[in-house]
Amino acid sequence: MNGTALVRAPSSRLAEGIVTHIRRTPVDVARARAQHAAYADALAVSGWMIAQAPAAEDCPDSVFIEDTVAVCEDLAVLARPGAQARRAEVPGVAGILRSIGLRTAAIQEPGTLDGGDVLQAGYTVYVGRGGRTNGAGIRQLRALLAPLGRTVIAVPLSGVPAP
Repeated sequence: MNGTALVRAPSSRLAEGIVTHIRRTPVDVARARAQHAAYADALAVSGWMIAQAPAAEDCPDSVFIEDTVAVCEDLAVLARPGAQARRAEVPGVAGILRSIGLRTAAIQEPGTLDGGDVLQAGYTVYVGRGGRTNGAGIRQLRALLAPLGRTVIAVPLSGVPAP
């Protein structure tokens, strides 16, 4: 077994998701769901245990579950997304994380952090600071990960629009 992969099926409202760096194009939700199921199957065949987060039909971007959490060892840091519309995605993830045995902590206001802005390389954690993750969120993540021996480095992102 490789570990645990956290997944969440696409919402029926996927086509309403936030579009930042590309032009909006039509979304075939049935096709997206079939592709997502194939993705989860491929992970399982490759030896990953699949942890399915509860559906979040009211959250168009909820399939992008990596934005809701950053996991380091046995600690799952629940994000506080910079896009207000995405914050409702986080509570449903907390329960599944606890059920697979992870401790949880959460980024608090005024901090914002998107898990997709976090990159771990060994004991160094790089965090993009820009439109969705702010300095307060990075400082909180740094304090949470320091006891695990991690060094958190902020990486300024230029040209990234705010949510």
